[in-house]
Amino acid sequence: MVRVLFLVFITFNISYSLTLEQAVELAVKNHPFLKQKFSDMRSKRFDYLSTYGNFFPVLSFDYSYSKYRDTQPDYFSRNYSVSLYWTVYNSGQNILLNKIKQKLLKSSQNSYFETVLDIKFQVKKAYYKACANKEILRFRKIQLKSAEKNFQMAEKKLRLGLVKKSDYLQAKVRLENVRYMLYQAENEYKKSVAQLNSLIGFPLDTQTEIDTSILTLVEDDNIPEFNIIKKLAFNRPIFRQYAYDLEASKLRSFQSALSFTPSIYISYSINRDYSSIYGNSENYNIFRIGLSWTIFEGLKRYYFYLSSKEEERFYSYRLKELKRQILLNLYSLYLDLKTSYKNLDVAKVLLKEAEHNYKQALGEYRVGKGDIISLVTAESSLADAHETYVQSLLNIALTKAVLEREVGVEKLSEGEVK
Repeated sequence: MVRVLFLVFITFNISYSLTLEQAVELAVKNHPFLKQKFSDMRSKRFDYLSTYGNFFPVLSFDYSYSKYRDTQPDYFSRNYSVSLYWTVYNSGQNILLNKIKQKLLKSSQNSYFETVLDIKFQVKKAYYKACANKEILRFRKIQLKSAEKNFQMAEKKLRLGLVKKSDYLQAKVRLENVRYMLYQAENEYKKSVAQLNSLIGFPLDTQTEIDTSILTLVEDDNIPEFNIIKKLAFNRPIFRQYAYDLEASKLRSFQSALSFTPSIYISYSINRDYSSIYGNSENYNIFRIGLSWTIFEGLKRYYFYLSSKEEERFYSYRLKELKRQILLNLYSLYLDLKTSYKNLDVAKVLLKEAEHNYKQALGEYRVGKGDIISLVTAESSLADAHETYVQSLLNIALTKAVLEREVGVEKLSEGEVK
């Protein structure tokens, strides 16, 4: 019984140590939307393969039974027929349909690859945020210890009559404020881990352990030049997807123009008829060669052709608009990343000065030269400096992740090599 309870305890309190690479791999494997896109891609593939059936003749079997009651005497008839029908010429529309479906398949494949990039970005974003929230939580715990230490000193000095009660109350207010912020940090960290768990297919309450050291890796400001980034972006799957959509629309325009042309077919059928009124069977074969040409059906085909031409223009402008948006986003992100590195340098200096200021204020308060306001202010400034530093790292990590998403590479350094 004890062993069973121990196993249950382990099951419900298990935690997972997870790197960013492992998280990305799990998300690609488990994310439902990615599976949805994969099924759509397979559907397009089967749809494409089905078009090859148009190049083959159609073999069919027909049977009919008829009963005649308004004649004297009543009689019935039966008919058996095996037919072979083959459209031997329709201005290449079967070939065009095959090519259209092929383009749509390739478009779907690139849409899938684009979704993979999006899922990877979502995981990176969630992982980086969880790392930042974990670091903030760690700093909040340090803040709480510092606030408790300051409160204890103020309480001790109050008992000795060395400070006013307002100093004691000021330290107590700061202590409770830090405790409040600690609870907030714990909540934010749990929510960010739940977001990550949702993406990788884990239960939301899984205690996933993340590697916060990855944030320090983003301090390297060696990023490619903008011209290199711009060239890499044009290799993104979405550009190929939109290009295939445009090619398919051009083929559909051509296909709609061919609807004005005739088609030629041949057929051969083997028939057997039986009538009860005669009591015998009749066997006969029919060979046909024919031409089918829809001469007029209003302006239906004409407007359909105009519609397909406008659709072609739509896909052409969509591709141009995509290029414009991507270039603008890339340039904005590139500038943001440069600025984020400058902000990080400032945050480092700010943290260093805040640590020095707090140590100075703490030392002065211990020997009775400083007041509690200066100490609390210094401690609060140090806490803010810690969070500013973490937020600066997070901004760089997220900006790089978005930039990598827009470029379509795993890492900017890898993209530079490619």
